[in-house]
Amino acid sequence: MSNQHISQFLDYYINLSNPQYAVLLKGKWGSGKTHFINKYKDKLKENKQRYIYVSLYGVTNYDEIETKFLQSSNPEMFNEKTIFAGKLANAFINENIKESLGQIKKILSSLNAKGNILIFDDLERCSINIIDLLGYINNFVEHQSYKVILIANEEELEKTEKYTLIKEKLVGKTFEFKTDANLAYDSFLSELKNENRIKENILEKEKLNILELFKKSEFKNLRALRQTLLDFERFYDEVLISHLLKEELIKDILYCFFLFSFEIRQGNNEILKLDEFRGKHILSLSNGNTNKEKTKFEIYNDKYNLGHFNEIISFNLWKEILLNSNIQKDEIDLSLRNSKYYFDENTPSWKKLADFHELKNDDEFDKLITNVYDDFLKSYCENINQYKLISSMLLYFYEEKLFDIAFDNLDMKIKQGLDLLYKNKKENLKKYIFNEIIRDSSYENISYFTSKKFDDLNKYITKYFDKKKVDILTEDSKLIINAIVEQNTDELLKLLESSKYEKEISYYNKAIFVYIDLDELFEALIKTNSTTLHFFGGIIKDRYFKRREELFEEKTFLNKLLFKTDEYLESSTDKLSSYHIRKELESNFKIALENIEKLSNENSGDNILIKV
Repeated sequence: MSNQHISQFLDYYINLSNPQYAVLLKGKWGSGKTHFINKYKDKLKENKQRYIYVSLYGVTNYDEIETKFLQSSNPEMFNEKTIFAGKLANAFINENIKESLGQIKKILSSLNAKGNILIFDDLERCSINIIDLLGYINNFVEHQSYKVILIANEEELEKTEKYTLIKEKLVGKTFEFKTDANLAYDSFLSELKNENRIKENILEKEKLNILELFKKSEFKNLRALRQTLLDFERFYDEVLISHLLKEELIKDILYCFFLFSFEIRQGNNEILKLDEFRGKHILSLSNGNTNKEKTKFEIYNDKYNLGHFNEIISFNLWKEILLNSNIQKDEIDLSLRNSKYYFDENTPSWKKLADFHELKNDDEFDKLITNVYDDFLKSYCENINQYKLISSMLLYFYEEKLFDIAFDNLDMKIKQGLDLLYKNKKENLKKYIFNEIIRDSSYENISYFTSKKFDDLNKYITKYFDKKKVDILTEDSKLIINAIVEQNTDELLKLLESSKYEKEISYYNKAIFVYIDLDELFEALIKTNSTTLHFFGGIIKDRYFKRREELFEEKTFLNKLLFKTDEYLESSTDKLSSYHIRKELESNFKIALENIEKLSNENSGDNILIKV
């Protein structure tokens, strides 16, 4: 049994009459040192062996240590409440009485400590200078014949000069504590509330798999294992309890939960970008004379053998669960019920095909891919993500020679599908085209299938949407003109100033005036009322500032609009309408152009390299 030799030696040590040395148990934080010593304390209690345990965490002076002696040796007399009351009372008594009380406390502490074993935990977390602290502890060993057990992360103590020299005088035996995840696991399970029998239903059964993940994570901090078990119990009680009949589902969720948690607790939050790492070469590994590029996905795959990884719960939901402790129960439950574990005769063929590794035979696969292709051609898709997923599957199976079809036909049909999707779902696609929604790399928690052909399709989609963006900007620029004609200032503000406009795309940060019909706009402006002119002029004046540089390409439009305005004013003097145009439009157009000129010069100045 791991660390059993330490327990055996401590049994020998405490039976020595006057050892004249202390024993040090060293190990990294979270390695289970305190857990081990707590178990050993239970053994001492069973043998009616007296001991005093003191955690030095945050202790700043020796008086606090003496207080902890009293607490440990006389818990009924010197509990936290009475000690607190004593400290509070100290504020109201004179120095002589304080000194007397301090001496009495030390005498009581020494009397009660006689015959005890002294256990000092968390040495490296004590605020007293470590050299002075070890000298203080040495007094108990050398002059009062106590047996002393020290517990510490020695790597932190070794950072102090002269530590090794002082240690040699005090410590006669040092043991490096080895993490025993197997024993700790059983102990941690005993801490669970277990209201829904999570121990019996899953955690005892999956012990070996969880410990194997813990080993692969190369994270030897047992606190991380304990906290993850506690967190998983909460998740189980709130979500998984409704899915107990789906054992494989629960196992797969458990696998993700523990894998992600172990990585996150090491600071590797990037594990929740696993879907984004596919196909992205971002790490170069040297191997002899050659360099091999690996994706982050491949690195984690080497570590955990992820295989064909499909997230049942989306990574956005995992981020909420594991980073923000926010369990969005309804959304998670919907994801689980949409997973392969709930497939039935009504489940769409594309969902079943996405999990092709689990298919029973060739005939089943051939039938599914034929159904998916036929349905794709007939009805296409509900949204861009579904379109991309199904396209990625068809292209992947074609590239892997699992789908016998002429590529020209497949390519043509897929591109026709994009046309039809845009025609039928244009309004829904706008926010996607303008990058105002998160571009997931999956649909209903099924990752897109990666292939060279799918990479080419993504490039085609980007170019396709770039052209559509121009069409949308040109078409929607007419909404601005209509709002001016109809004197609808609310609509004007929503289009050009609001960053959140539910019905349409907002153009507060998009250079829509580049695409507007200048003559139609100006005609609308000279015919509208003064209120609308006031709103439009104010919008233009305040439209251009730092961090809105993407709008500066409207400078040519503004110059042309100002020219038309000046031209109109020269031929239309002494009219009230001319007054409003001069006041609300001309002056504001000039201010806007001055802002663009000034900020453009500042930006160009920022890019100048000054040589000394």
